[in-house]
Amino acid sequence: MDPGGAVRGSTARDRDAACGDCGSWAVAADGFCEACGLRQPSGHEHVEAELVVDGRSALGAGISDLGLRRSRNEDAFALAALPHGACGVVCDGVATAPGSEEAARAAAQTASAVLLDRIAAGADPGEATREAAEQAGRAVAALADGAPGGSGPACTFVSAVVAAGRVTVGWLGDSRAYWLSPSGSFPLTRDDSWAVRAVARGELSAEAAWADRRAHLLTAWMGADAGAFDPHLASFEPSGPGLVLICSDGLWNRLPDAAALASLALPGRGACGPEAAGGPMGAARRLLGAALDAGGHDNVTVVVIEFPPPEPTTREPGR
Repeated sequence: MDPGGAVRGSTARDRDAACGDCGSWAVAADGFCEACGLRQPSGHEHVEAELVVDGRSALGAGISDLGLRRSRNEDAFALAALPHGACGVVCDGVATAPGSEEAARAAAQTASAVLLDRIAAGADPGEATREAAEQAGRAVAALADGAPGGSGPACTFVSAVVAAGRVTVGWLGDSRAYWLSPSGSFPLTRDDSWAVRAVARGELSAEAAWADRRAHLLTAWMGADAGAFDPHLASFEPSGPGLVLICSDGLWNRLPDAAALASLALPGRGACGPEAAGGPMGAARRLLGAALDAGGHDNVTVVVIEFPPPEPTTREPGR
């Protein structure tokens, strides 16, 4: 079902057939020039998309950026308009697993398509989120076909459905969701990581766990070697306007505090809404800028969705 949404997007640039450095046409399938060895831009170094429906102000926006220290962007995101809202997905490829750039894109695209299809057909957002995560996991696992030992690409996953007065999130791994509001901001997810597990078991204090070199090791992910997984689900009904933020750890590693994220995303003194400081795209760009200013050590992906969704623009008859 097509709810009438339009995603306006741009990438850094399309890949040329010839090497951008030496001009050779000997560019291999892996993106490296066989003449000079330069890795060619993939077109995913910097991606922006804005979701606009039926003349409304933007429902949501997303940005994925290479960052300042990485040679490739292994994050991906997807946005889609729903009959009465929007949904977004962010996936972060596991850097130690080969092919994780493709895993993140496959998971994000698969999950977004499932969410759009199932919710448009009347499914409960929680049920649709679970099915989207499961199908995304199968899409990632399929990328390992033929890989030695059944290993292969892997990624994290977080999704948000913002519709009908409710926010529903699903996740696996350490990509996060936050609620940002002038009246209070807080995380909506709980990381699948070594540090969080150690604190939950009472083995270490939060300070000691996050200072440990194992802190960010994942305890759940999508991939052929992940085994059976059960995606986490959470939902709530906000009492006022705000923003739903989903992001990769390239943002929250540098800015983990929800109040700090809100101060960047929500312009002015408590101002919120599509008309304020560039709407969702303005918020996404400010958050990305802050992550880069803090060092940009990792890929950074940010998706921001308005709550409540803006109403359609009123038009005079005949216009």
